[in-house]
Amino acid sequence: MASKVAILLLALELLEVAQSLAKPEPGECLAPTYMTRFTAKLFQGMIKLENRHGNVVFSPFAVHALLALIYRASEGETLSEVQRVGEFNQHPVFVALDFERLIKFKEHLQSANLTCDSRVFYNHKLGKVNSRYDEFSKFYFDIDTRPVDMNSGRDMSSWLPSWIQGSDISSQMQAILTNHVKFEGFWKHKFEIGNLSKFHLAKGKTIKVPMMYNHEVYGLADLPELDATTLELPFEDSATSMLILLPNQLDGLANLEQQLAQPEFDLNRIANRLHRQSVTVGLPRFWLDFVCDMGDPLKKLGLSQVFTDSSKVTKLLEQTVRLDKILHRAYIKVSELGTVYSSFWDDVKSLPANSKEFVANRPFVFAIRTPNSVLLMGHVKSPRE
Repeated sequence: MASKVAILLLALELLEVAQSLAKPEPGECLAPTYMTRFTAKLFQGMIKLENRHGNVVFSPFAVHALLALIYRASEGETLSEVQRVGEFNQHPVFVALDFERLIKFKEHLQSANLTCDSRVFYNHKLGKVNSRYDEFSKFYFDIDTRPVDMNSGRDMSSWLPSWIQGSDISSQMQAILTNHVKFEGFWKHKFEIGNLSKFHLAKGKTIKVPMMYNHEVYGLADLPELDATTLELPFEDSATSMLILLPNQLDGLANLEQQLAQPEFDLNRIANRLHRQSVTVGLPRFWLDFVCDMGDPLKKLGLSQVFTDSSKVTKLLEQTVRLDKILHRAYIKVSELGTVYSSFWDDVKSLPANSKEFVANRPFVFAIRTPNSVLLMGHVKSPRE
């Protein structure tokens, strides 16, 4: 606790704030409501990006953490914009404590594993990082700040992550924020591979995809207000699960996502409506590797000044700095063993005839979640491996 107080004093120079901070209980992971509101807003912007197959996956938590970091480093109108977009309704230190709790909660995911690698790269020509801010960033967000040579005429492979090698980096850039999120976990109830089955795409088109099947007791709920059904697939020895929302109509994804963008339909509330029952499940194998510049969706939410020369990000370096890119990558591969690669090819067993059916043979929304927070979410329009 002494080290935490020391860093708070160093970062904020406000003794009364530091003295009021409570140490979180071990295993506590209560996502505040402002995180739910931000997730709903960002989801609506993200589903419009899509990759070449129309699929999307991203981590609202990881993107939100970067905004919380900039929130502490800003002042003036930039701070006001970050506060509005991030839905931050309290002092930056209390926001940082919220994220510290969630980041440390990764240690309590048991057999599941959430990897979140975040970095702040800044142009070395701008001088040195603010030591107080650097300590704040590492302590609360586990994010390093590194000076780099952004001269595109030189070899940047020593610092630029391989997944953004194709990004347009120039010597005029000042700061780049990156994060790479990957989730791995084994199903509590393993699936078995069936034959290639029909999956319905947009505009009446179909493709054949490898489907996997299971029959177990799962959490299931009808959502008539969303014209959809939801299923929860738990991971082995973990409080983490995958929540799948399947439209009742073949072309119902757009309507479902429009409703999910409203805060009253947040995924954690939906999960509370699940009822355990016998379910025959059909789910396609899929692999999503999604890379995007978060600048566009965040600008649509109202974050603009931070990307201009009028930026008031004053505390990251020893001088004011502009953000040029916020690059995000999310990865997940879903197979019969779980969200990891597998080669499990047993014969399909006969499935009970008298049970509820949940067959994801059309576009659907999914989320990796704990009982209190969403770690990863997206939609599958074409489950190509």
